Amino acid sequence: PPPPARRAVAGAQPAAARPPIQLAWNAVAHGASGVDMGRNIFQSDCPVGMIRAVRAVVHENASVEDGYGIYVDEKERTGAGRGVLQQ
Repeated sequence: PPPPARRAVAGAQPAAARPPIQLAWNAVAHGASGVDMGRNIFQSDCPVGMIRAVRAVVHENASVEDGYGIYVDEKERTGAGRGVLQQ
């Protein structure tokens, strides 16, 4: 079979949590084998939650809702976005 098509999505402005997760899901749903994100991860109010959510969408076939749930759970667990980080 032919090799998988290569697609890239880049340059997006940092956004609320759900749009980058949706972007990752859309990319994979349309044939991408992965995504490359920067600002949407590192400028998120919960970078660990965001990367875990995107990872689940890309590598574990999670839905957007499941990915968003992962993000919210991590944000609540760590206190991210409230100026209080817990270990």
